[in-house]
Amino acid sequence: MLKLSNMKSKSCIQKGKRFENQVCHEIEQAGLGKAGRTPGSGSGLKKGDIYCNLEFILECKNEKNTNFLPNVDQAKKQAQMGNFDHDKWALVTRDPRSPEAKPEIYVTIDLWQWLELLKKNSEPRVKQPDRDLRYALARLIQAAKEVTKKIPDLIVNELTGFIRTQISEVKKEIISEFIKGKRCFHCGKLKERGLSDWCGKCLEEA
Repeated sequence: MLKLSNMKSKSCIQKGKRFENQVCHEIEQAGLGKAGRTPGSGSGLKKGDIYCNLEFILECKNEKNTNFLPNVDQAKKQAQMGNFDHDKWALVTRDPRSPEAKPEIYVTIDLWQWLELLKKNSEPRVKQPDRDLRYALARLIQAAKEVTKKIPDLIVNELTGFIRTQISEVKKEIISEFIKGKRCFHCGKLKERGLSDWCGKCLEEA
């Protein structure tokens, strides 16, 4: 009888380990960081059956006959001993009616902790920019300021270039008029029709 009892105990232990490994796998698959079985199932310094990045102490149960309230008490005790918040406990239970290969798994937590999770989920996903985003936004703001400072200079430069082009064209036209004898070499004004190289006003002054 003792040997049979020990065999059952080992079988239960292996059954529990398989379930804990499966829970660890699901946590990692969900992108919640690394997860592993706690050495000694919480009997050492680390409490709970699983160590991970979650804020809850996890107590896993894979039983043929569930003992709900004693299991809740055990989960709460583990949280009290190993968590900064005594209410951050979670009981992870496999439904014994479901196959181990494809189990249905339930998590029991404190009502107010559940409401707190719902509250967090309803809040904006990004309350404040993270470090990289904050740095990128700062650079964008600084670049925008630099562009704002340079806009008047750009406009002036464009306008100056346009004026210079126009002046150059006018100069070319005036020089052409002097060369063709259309302007008076004395006053620079356009020559009047029928007179010499001097305009009428220049002739009077002469």
